[in-house]
Amino acid sequence: MNSLRRRTLAELPIDMAEPPQAGIRASLCRVAGYIRLSPKIRPQRPTVETEHTQKLNHQNNQVESLNMTNPNASQPTPETNPNARAAIGERRTPVIASIAAFCVGALLAGGIVGGFAYARQGQTSGGEPGGSTTATAADSCDTTFTVVASVNQWGSLAEQLGGSCAEVTSLINSTSADPHDYEATASDLAKLAKADIVVLNGAGYDGWAEKAQLDPDKQAIVNVGDLMGITATEEHSHEHEEGAEGEEGHHHHHGSTNPHVWFSPEGVLKAAEAINDAYVTKAGENSKTAATVQRHFNEWNGEYADFVALVNKGRAAGVQRNYVATESIISYLLDYIGATDKTPETYTNAMNSEAEPSAADLKNAMDIVASDDVDILVVNPQEMGGFAKKLNEAAISSNKTIISATEQLPENQKTLLDWLTLIAKQALATDTTNGFFLTQDVKDRTLADYEGEWQSVYPYLQDGTLDSVMEAKAKKGDMTAEEYKQYYDTGYKTDVEKIVIKGDQMSFTRGGKTATATYKYDGFKILDYAKGNRGVRFLFTATGDVPAGAPKIVQFSDHGIAPGKSAHFHIFMGDDSQEETLKEMDNWPTYYPASLSKEEVATEMLAH
Repeated sequence: MNSLRRRTLAELPIDMAEPPQAGIRASLCRVAGYIRLSPKIRPQRPTVETEHTQKLNHQNNQVESLNMTNPNASQPTPETNPNARAAIGERRTPVIASIAAFCVGALLAGGIVGGFAYARQGQTSGGEPGGSTTATAADSCDTTFTVVASVNQWGSLAEQLGGSCAEVTSLINSTSADPHDYEATASDLAKLAKADIVVLNGAGYDGWAEKAQLDPDKQAIVNVGDLMGITATEEHSHEHEEGAEGEEGHHHHHGSTNPHVWFSPEGVLKAAEAINDAYVTKAGENSKTAATVQRHFNEWNGEYADFVALVNKGRAAGVQRNYVATESIISYLLDYIGATDKTPETYTNAMNSEAEPSAADLKNAMDIVASDDVDILVVNPQEMGGFAKKLNEAAISSNKTIISATEQLPENQKTLLDWLTLIAKQALATDTTNGFFLTQDVKDRTLADYEGEWQSVYPYLQDGTLDSVMEAKAKKGDMTAEEYKQYYDTGYKTDVEKIVIKGDQMSFTRGGKTATATYKYDGFKILDYAKGNRGVRFLFTATGDVPAGAPKIVQFSDHGIAPGKSAHFHIFMGDDSQEETLKEMDNWPTYYPASLSKEEVATEMLAH
């Protein structure tokens, strides 16, 4: 089935418990700050986290000492953002042994080793990265510094860690820019030379920035490739590729080096530590700025711990994904979550050098993509030459999941960690309710899944029955209860009071009058949302004479992707065509079993 992309409020699954704006957050030992993955996933992780958490403890002791003696230093304030995470302390102190032991035990049950645990501030209860962070204490900066990053992946991290104390400029700041063709301007080089702190990707990726006249005696220079011990083994090159069908595309070569280190959680953690160290050193350990950036670093660490917990949860559940990649752009991240690279070595070698894959190598790669042994194809939309397009076509024709990953941070992703979290969710594909699933797992469904008598929840929104639900949402969401009510008024609005489904017939009751029509199944559509998650609608079309009051087009969305009895559903109705009805994103009348009282409906929504 074809995919559609829409940019509307309804970019997340339309659900009473989680509207489009609300991020869904995991709660796996989330009060435990650092949870170490097993050696199978990250063989170097234990050393890094031990050093990291020891340093974090030392820094926080200094921050607390400063805050005790300086009444003007930044202090956490009560939560004012309803979608903010609950603050649990200014200082990231070790969690008591009993809690740590509990988390470790829980993770060991899934075959995963738990690591150091730290309580954190500024996080919403039950959260995963990617949601809104709280507006804690206002930034207090007695020293500010200029930061220049070669690319916005690292610029976003520097900005998140520095807050108002850092003025950050990213020289490449758009997915429309090709970093492999980029030539630094005189202005770019001047900015790099004048910056207090410079953040480079390294590993041969941004050699143009490394050519700037930098002064390590006066500037703090963070080179992530160097932090990871990765250097370019060959000159990073970029050239044009003649497509398989004569079309011209772009192709770049990294030799044996993978320079996309911002997709390495290990690299991101090392970079965050180095940037924080640079900030504190530049500001002075006893400064207000040091206290502020340390607070931001602590908050970031909490989000990083949530990201690790997300991956650990997938690992504990035994999730194993196999993939083919048109290039190795996100291989660090996929390796981190335990995915297996099935890309033929001959194809990879050809694409990583100046050679083109032979016809036999290309066909072999296409056959592997289409096989049952592969779950995912990874593509870089910035580098879609003829060979990549051929693999993409093979994935589409075999109904395989396609993950599209650009090199630069997309505009709809606020932070680098948000981005990594999104891709991890796409690859793990274990959260069907919130739109993360494998394309090949979507199966046809019949009206039998929706059979029964159903009541609209719209009257209960109007009469106040659902006020408690709105209030509960406001406590963890990013709107007030009244704003949620207005939002759902648009979503739930309908004059269809009751729907009865039996066999191949649907009856719609409006104002006491009922119209019945016969419907046939028309397949399903997978909708790709701008935020990176997806939805599925199951389509039905009326046959024969359609009486007034019965819609010609009906589409169901109940967060399911395969046959199974629906507990509630959202319905889209139209009289034009399936394609036109698919464009509706803001109005999704919602129905629960007619056997439930209105109080029971509210209870179901609260529990959902």
